[in-house]
Amino acid sequence: MTPLQWHLYVVDLEPRVGTKPGKQRPALAIQPSEFGEAGLGSTVIIPINTRIVDGDAFPLRVRIPKDTTALKQPSDLLIDQVLAWDNTLFRRELGGVSDELREKVKDALREFLDL
Repeated sequence: MTPLQWHLYVVDLEPRVGTKPGKQRPALAIQPSEFGEAGLGSTVIIPINTRIVDGDAFPLRVRIPKDTTALKQPSDLLIDQVLAWDNTLFRRELGGVSDELREKVKDALREFLDL
């Protein structure tokens, strides 16, 4: 599978190490699709957690509303957990996200990475 930028996927993140989330969980592919098509073999993702943080945790968390693609409950994108993951560990696509959510993620990444 070649993941598409700004699409959600179920990704196998085992094994859990330190603060890195483990198990199969949704993640947002943020790497431009052209890099995947070039045969890199991995994709940069932001994992998603259903343990949402109350209040405003921006830029460390960006809320994803319930019913975004196939998500059944509100969730948080873990901006501080950005990682590159092997494409063979992507299990299934859940669909693309809205332009509004894309812009929130871009803003969070710019602030978190001080760009």
